[in-house]
Amino acid sequence: MQALLARPGYSITRYQGDTAYFDATHNTLDLLPGKNKRVVVERDSQTIVSDSGIYYAQATKRVTTGGNYILSSPGTGQADISGHGQGAYDLRDRSARVSNVRLPVNNGVMWFMSFGVAQVNLDSLGGRSPTVYGGRGSLTSCDDSIPDYHFEFRDAKRSGNTLVGRPAILYLKDIPVMWLPFFFSDTKQGRHNGILPPQFGVGDIVRNSPTYRRNVEHVGYYWALNDYMDLSTWLDWRSAAGATTGDPGWLKYNADWNYKWLDRFLGGRVGLTYTTQRDGLTNKAISWSHTQDFSHNSHFNSNLNYVSSTTLQRQNTFNPYAALATISSQATYQSKLGPASFSLGATRKQYPGREQVDQTFPTLSLTSTSIGIGKWLTWTPSFSFNRSDVLHMDQPGSGRYEFTTNAAGERDSILSKSRSAATSSITFDTPLQIFGKDLKNSFRISQQRNNFQQQFPIYDVETGEVLDTRVFTATYRTDIDWTPDFSLPPFARNRFNLTPSLSLQNVDPGPFSVKSERSGGRFVTQSKRFTAGLSASPTIFGLFRGFGPFQRIRHQISPTIGYTFAPEASVSNEYLIALGRTRKGYLGSLMQNAITVGLAQNFEAKLKTNDKDTLGTAEAKVVRLLTVNMTPISYDFVRANSPTVHSKLAGFTTETWGYSINSELLPGFDFSSSYSLFQGSPLSDTAKFKPYLTSIAASFNISRRQNPFGKLFRLLGFGGSPEPTSALAGSGPVSSNPVDVEARALAAQAAQSAAGNPQAGGRFMVPPTDGWRATFNFNRSSPRPPIGTNVIDYDPRARCEQTFGAGTLLFDACLNQQRLQPTTEIPVTSQTAGGPAYNIPAATSLNANINFNLTNKWAAAWQTNYDFERREFASHLVSLQRDIHDWRAIFGFSQSPNGNFSFNFTIALKAEPDLKFDYNRATVRSGVAPF
Repeated sequence: MQALLARPGYSITRYQGDTAYFDATHNTLDLLPGKNKRVVVERDSQTIVSDSGIYYAQATKRVTTGGNYILSSPGTGQADISGHGQGAYDLRDRSARVSNVRLPVNNGVMWFMSFGVAQVNLDSLGGRSPTVYGGRGSLTSCDDSIPDYHFEFRDAKRSGNTLVGRPAILYLKDIPVMWLPFFFSDTKQGRHNGILPPQFGVGDIVRNSPTYRRNVEHVGYYWALNDYMDLSTWLDWRSAAGATTGDPGWLKYNADWNYKWLDRFLGGRVGLTYTTQRDGLTNKAISWSHTQDFSHNSHFNSNLNYVSSTTLQRQNTFNPYAALATISSQATYQSKLGPASFSLGATRKQYPGREQVDQTFPTLSLTSTSIGIGKWLTWTPSFSFNRSDVLHMDQPGSGRYEFTTNAAGERDSILSKSRSAATSSITFDTPLQIFGKDLKNSFRISQQRNNFQQQFPIYDVETGEVLDTRVFTATYRTDIDWTPDFSLPPFARNRFNLTPSLSLQNVDPGPFSVKSERSGGRFVTQSKRFTAGLSASPTIFGLFRGFGPFQRIRHQISPTIGYTFAPEASVSNEYLIALGRTRKGYLGSLMQNAITVGLAQNFEAKLKTNDKDTLGTAEAKVVRLLTVNMTPISYDFVRANSPTVHSKLAGFTTETWGYSINSELLPGFDFSSSYSLFQGSPLSDTAKFKPYLTSIAASFNISRRQNPFGKLFRLLGFGGSPEPTSALAGSGPVSSNPVDVEARALAAQAAQSAAGNPQAGGRFMVPPTDGWRATFNFNRSSPRPPIGTNVIDYDPRARCEQTFGAGTLLFDACLNQQRLQPTTEIPVTSQTAGGPAYNIPAATSLNANINFNLTNKWAAAWQTNYDFERREFASHLVSLQRDIHDWRAIFGFSQSPNGNFSFNFTIALKAEPDLKFDYNRATVRSGVAPF
């Protein structure tokens, strides 16, 4: 037998069964199984298994079977084909005709095709999946005996990696819900060429409203060029039917090229988008992200974005988070030069709907590890240089208009587009350690230039009277500063932690040498004086009797007390003139005899141990009940006793003060607040000690895993569910702040590339959750109103009308952003006194993010923002998600920050997310809600 099996040119057939009947006259072979057994025939790696019998006829070269059967083709990538009924296999053309067959298809997700009658043609060369022709069948990914859904089709074919069928009807259980003319799927695994699944809804096929605008996205093709790169190209289209002035319809050409060479340690992507609108306007957007490792110590990272029309970029986005997001670019190069670390970077930022550009180039830093020049001398130098520019400034304020004379000789004005500002700085630190003592030296040069007109009053430096009012075409200021610092060894460490200090400081808090438009373009300097100080940071404990679940309570007080002395010195009139100040009421040159006090308090409690622990091995747990931190505040006795001041409270020299509170009993709660202590500059005797609340920030997080009330109730002995164990919490760490997950997700959406984003058209999805959670963030910003004659009321409406005009949704979106973040849009002002000051309106808002499960299958999410100043909601994002075993249904409503309203319903198949049905209604810049 071994000799026969080894002879070349023959096919080998193996048989297995309980009983075999061989008819030598007709050359037939019948294989019958035993009780509860099967029969098997194997030929050329093709195997047939049956529980009723296999019958072979030599004359026809056919194998027939019945009952329940399995056809196997190892090595072809095709899963076993199973069925019941009659099956026939032709050995000559390697084909099988079967009935009631079930054909598994692996497309990343296992699909199951069932046919009433099918023909399976095996590849004569082997190694490839068989070709299957079938009729009257069904398709589903549900592996239940009775599937929850399936597609029924009349004809289907699976050839190689292609699966097609026609026509198809979708059934949920036994209810028909949708008819499709055909279906198509590419079953090839891994990266390969193919058609991109388009993004469109049912309303884009059959318009359900005369005002509905058809919108189709992601119509394109994907190329797997090689193992190192791929390319995607696609079109996005929005109908021009029913076009409006702000929404004329458009066509977008997109391309996305990804590359990655592992052996070259580089990778990245290039995205291109060209938008042409029906009104003739166009927009070109380019994105390039790149990472490369030149060596173990040299790295380059870039994320560059550019658009030619920021207005179209904002108008044509359907992403509610990207509507107001900036178009930013970053590039950095890092390397090591011996003991030094080198970093070079640049940033650029464009604003949607605006011409202003903020850019920083270069940002250069050079830091070194400690360099030992000798046993007694160590040098740790560092150097940095950066320059930032603001181009095409468009904010309201000084220099906004350019006044001219027209052809008729009449005075006219136009909006200025040439306003700009530039800031640069150089810092060089050369700290030395001599015989273990530190000698710090810091050199800094900074320059700011504002290339726009500003009006200043000109004061008499002695009396403070206004002599003139002058308009400067440009303002500038250059500062040069040198700060030496000597450290002295501390003593009394165990009790008071006393630390002496000696430094050479400027008499005035300003720079040592300064040049401005007031000094006639020349540098003027001030004096320096020695300042001696002594600081102490003791820790004081107090123990108190406990109560309830607390065995003992400890009060820890950690004050920081510092004393500073500096002799009286003088500041020249030329220096005060350069900064726009006057000598009248000036307190900067007085002797300093000041004390600085800061305070941190911590209340801790030791919990009672378990009474059932007879061995006494249980350790008492310590809980932090309350922590209060306060910023240091300084009081100068010389200034308080000055004859020119009107109150002892003028001795306070700290301009701002604040505190923060948190507790382990409320682990998701944090509170902080800050105050402006003076109305006016503390360097002048006209400043009034008048605390003013400038900011409040509070956050509160609560969830099923992090319920502060449950923990508090358990400590007080009121029962409650136990804290989640590590097994319940999952294998990964749980963030102490649940909003971090949403914050990262929203930031990722807002920071997406300006062009070539292959995920365009994605719907809002509720993230999976193990239970309910809620996050609340309250913020109030109210800068102190400035006093004086050159005060400009910063009106957010004027800023937004300049870009969008009044009465549009984008105007409302801009207004909401200005009111929620007013300090981000204030124009650049001069650094010399007397320039324009801006009165910024207060902003008070509450952000809420709530996720919860209505049932085991229903998940809901609501994100909103409430503006207390306008007494209205600024944005909403509501979503319901239903897990339907094989499907996921999403109901979403959004009122995005740019004022757009949208409602969408999406039901998507889990096994094939691109197989979904959408209903979308959106209002884009028309001012009418979709309902």
